[in-house]
Amino acid sequence: MIRNGNTAAGREAVRNRREPIHSPAMATSSKAAARRSLRPHTAPNVRENLRREKERLLARQAELETLAAPINEVAAQLAKIDAIVDARVTAAQRKIQQLEKARDKRIEKIRAEFAAKIAAARSEVESTELGLTPEEQAHEEALLLDYARAIVAFGEGASAAELASVLGVGTREAKKIFEQAKTDLAVTSVPLAPVETTSVTTVDAAVGAMSPAAPAEVGS
Repeated sequence: MIRNGNTAAGREAVRNRREPIHSPAMATSSKAAARRSLRPHTAPNVRENLRREKERLLARQAELETLAAPINEVAAQLAKIDAIVDARVTAAQRKIQQLEKARDKRIEKIRAEFAAKIAAARSEVESTELGLTPEEQAHEEALLLDYARAIVAFGEGASAAELASVLGVGTREAKKIFEQAKTDLAVTSVPLAPVETTSVTTVDAAVGAMSPAAPAEVGS
């Protein structure tokens, strides 16, 4: 009699009895069960880790605040000093602005006062020039004639350069003054005063001593 284990069919039957049969549905359910078994343990761990991390961060924050306390204190004191300096600068600038404003007002007032004084002085000058009395006008005309006579008398016996030196003008201007004096005397028909010979001789001698050539007369 042939035993089943010695045939191929018998060996296959024995193998099937030894090896368990696994289906895809059974494998999926096993993994899901494994994940479900981990959930009760994982969730508390996450919450604990988060709590510990939060405590660590809070402790570090407190430590940093303690370390930064001196910095914040000094910074606050420096801020007070800056505020004091800013206040003083602002006050100084305000004072400067007030002084400048007062200065401008005073300058404007002084300018107005002096403008009025200058206008009054000019009016006084104009009234003085136009307000001479007849006696004063006669005296002025007499003096002008005396001045013209003196110019002509000096020019008759001296050079144009010497007349210019006496009058403090240029030679050309001295000649013009001399000619104008002669014209004024001719219009008024005032006789010239005689020129002293001694004075002319003295002038000629002095001029001859200073220069080799004789000076030209004003009228020449």
